[in-house]
Amino acid sequence: MKKQKGSSDRVQTGIPGLDSLMEGGFIKGSIISLCGDSGTGKTIFGLQFLHEGAVKHDEPGLYLSFDEHKRSMFRNMQRFGWDLAKLEKDKKLLVIEYPPYEVDHFASQESVIHDLIDRLGVQRMVVDSVTPVALLYEGEQKRRQGLLRLIERIRNWEVTSILVSESVGDVSIGTPRSRYGIEFLSEGLIYLYNMRRKNYRDRALEIIKMRGVAHANKVCPMKITSKGMSVYPKQQFFEE
Repeated sequence: MKKQKGSSDRVQTGIPGLDSLMEGGFIKGSIISLCGDSGTGKTIFGLQFLHEGAVKHDEPGLYLSFDEHKRSMFRNMQRFGWDLAKLEKDKKLLVIEYPPYEVDHFASQESVIHDLIDRLGVQRMVVDSVTPVALLYEGEQKRRQGLLRLIERIRNWEVTSILVSESVGDVSIGTPRSRYGIEFLSEGLIYLYNMRRKNYRDRALEIIKMRGVAHANKVCPMKITSKGMSVYPKQQFFEE
């Protein structure tokens, strides 16, 4: 799939091999659901997306963390050569942490976050993950309404966003989906696999949906190396 060069409405992900699968990147201002089981690389994906924007495109990023501790996260990402602490010092990256006992504060701080986005010129955002927010609500209907409000709130901020979520169900027998169905409220869904093959596991990535984009319909091999995450569109993940 040919990449559209110079398209002003595209946001490059910074993940080698991925943008060519969706006409050059995410549509600017879109909301993308990123799903997968534990250990599939969701946090790496999100931070690589923010690192790309901050370092190569002068696009400040915001990381809303409900699961990861900033200190350990910054330390872990150093193995890829990413100096996130420096980006934060240079105001190219903003990390806001919400410990489990403060998750309910998020909804009441919408205007504060919006002000920070405007003041720093944030253009990329990652929410990792939506699960603690969803657990604030009792019952499926209230939970869905709460997540809808969250997504509409993010949409009003007009930044290109990734919402991280765990998966549910057996992906080998059906279309992958997130635990709380956020993919139905967002423009795109990317699924990360970590499949067992006898005595080892292989990683892969699949674009399930990307509204308004002619994306590839295939499962592509994916690796995490010393430079971060890479996708290999020309390689086969499953044997013919």
